[in-house]
Amino acid sequence: MDKITILVTQENSEFKSEGSLLLETLKLKAGWLLILITLIFSQQSFCGQNQSEKKAKTNLAIFYALIDSATSTIITNIPKGKVVKLNFDFGGIYSIFGNHLIKELNKGGNQITFGVIGDSSYTEINFVVDTALVNYGKFFQTALFGNFFTNRNVTLSGNYSVNQPEVSVRNFRYSYSDTVNANMIKKIENPAFPFTQASIPAEPFFSSIYEPVIAVGAAALTVILFFTVRSK
Repeated sequence: MDKITILVTQENSEFKSEGSLLLETLKLKAGWLLILITLIFSQQSFCGQNQSEKKAKTNLAIFYALIDSATSTIITNIPKGKVVKLNFDFGGIYSIFGNHLIKELNKGGNQITFGVIGDSSYTEINFVVDTALVNYGKFFQTALFGNFFTNRNVTLSGNYSVNQPEVSVRNFRYSYSDTVNANMIKKIENPAFPFTQASIPAEPFFSSIYEPVIAVGAAALTVILFFTVRSK
């Protein structure tokens, strides 16, 4: 009976040692896999950040492009070579668009002028900007531990009339949408022109909690695995 008991005990001990070894091996593999996944996501985040920073246009540059779109439509309604009397109303806040509008209209081969004209052989344009608006959507991430991104929407609306000599009034509304890195918001805005700025969304609550936990956990696991391997 004693010999049988000893044999069973030895077999159980060998089984337990093999099971423990297998468990430790699985823990090591799982730990290294977690670290590898974390590094991969971090690298993707870094690459995504660099790409978004290179592509981001300023909000003011986008407004200029939208003004260009409106001007292109106006030019199609003006006979080439005509003297154009330009009146524009930007409500003071959008006055920066004035020179850009004149430059684009000059590309149509027309002579732009202001004030009183002696004869009636000119085309009169009245250009009005009602709204120039920037809006940011909710923050989101494209990778674990990545930077936050937001959908940017820029809108320009107003109306213009062309007298040649009949009066033609048309409304316009142009918009531009893209995705920008949240870290770039301050760089794409211009404090001198409030219409290029917008309220910034709050950072998602849960991501601000689980990311530090995962980061600390991965770091702790790395230290544990390091000393575990050294001890063996």
